Amino acid sequence: MVCGQLLFGSLGDIIGLDTAMAATITTQLIGSLGSALSFEVPGTISIFTVLTIWRFILGVGCGGVYPLAANMASSSTKNAKDRGQSVALVFSMQGVGYLAPPLLCLLLGAIFGADNTMIWRLLLGFGFLPALYLMWLRKKYKDKKAASLTSSDDPVRAPPAAEKGEVWKAIKSERSLFRKLVGTAGSWLLFDILFYGNTLFQPVVLTAAFGDSEDVMATAVDTTIINLLSLPGYFVSVFFIGKLGPKYIQAQGFIMMCVLYFIIGFGWDSIKNTKILLLLLYGGTFFFANFGPNSTTFVLPSMTYSPKCRSTLNGISAAAGKLGAFLGATMFEPLSESLGNDTIMIICGGVALVSFVITLWSIDGNVGRGNEQKSEEEEEEEEEEKKQMV
Repeated sequence: MVCGQLLFGSLGDIIGLDTAMAATITTQLIGSLGSALSFEVPGTISIFTVLTIWRFILGVGCGGVYPLAANMASSSTKNAKDRGQSVALVFSMQGVGYLAPPLLCLLLGAIFGADNTMIWRLLLGFGFLPALYLMWLRKKYKDKKAASLTSSDDPVRAPPAAEKGEVWKAIKSERSLFRKLVGTAGSWLLFDILFYGNTLFQPVVLTAAFGDSEDVMATAVDTTIINLLSLPGYFVSVFFIGKLGPKYIQAQGFIMMCVLYFIIGFGWDSIKNTKILLLLLYGGTFFFANFGPNSTTFVLPSMTYSPKCRSTLNGISAAAGKLGAFLGATMFEPLSESLGNDTIMIICGGVALVSFVITLWSIDGNVGRGNEQKSEEEEEEEEEEKKQMV
């Protein structure tokens, strides 16, 4: 995903968002279908090696979606005050996406039986369908546009592809670049350490709440419950982001996560014996992640940087997030074994507190509220639009 975010984020500025999005969706299609059809080469390559190769390709395609989808949503929203809400609404579909696999797993288990090996293939293969549907929608829109729309009527106001060297020139001239990168990339990195580390830490909490179980269907039910607890956070973000702004939603999300992690960590020995309380507190961390930095880290880069380098810097910010995800995913299990689950939760609270301070220092409170400082390119575009209207 890091490779996809850097590659397709840059391509979004170089060849245009629409063309880059078509390329990243095609990569997703290939990776998803290949994952579902993975097979062993007897005596040479195991099925896990083949699956890893296809999953890498799928990851490249999925990574590219982050900067491109955010910037397409931002650039196609004419009213500046509505941009944050538009991008957050796009991102809220991630919550639906997280909920879909365990529900689909339960459905397939009921149809084929929990031990049927077709289930994992179908789960991976169903990822092919949304990408295929998006390709069909894109073609349909292109055909309609060619038949009946002029360029001035085009609702997607994506910035044009940049000329050679223009992206790098725009990056070098970006105002307060270091502070902005600390805000978008730094906070995303720290948040994903928490978010993805805790996603993989989830079985520990589920075992404490529901008991130890090796049954895949029981795991699907438990995961569905956690995802249902966190899902409303996405839509609460969509509702409030235009009113409060991404900075303050991110800040309150981090501080609430800090409080909940500290409560779980310092009270672990007693809380783990109260299953409902543990589930509510742990689910609460995901709720405030979604009504907080999980949504805002996706939104902020698409509204912080100048149009000519926005997709590239968005890709860098997203890649920093996935670096944090990698660190969280690899560190949590060995640290929990050596330090204990309670200490892990306390460390998470400390990381959330640091992220809260970074948010307050590095992010412009005007971003996402329609009154942020415009870049030179945006001012020039507005002036040109006024001249055309006259």
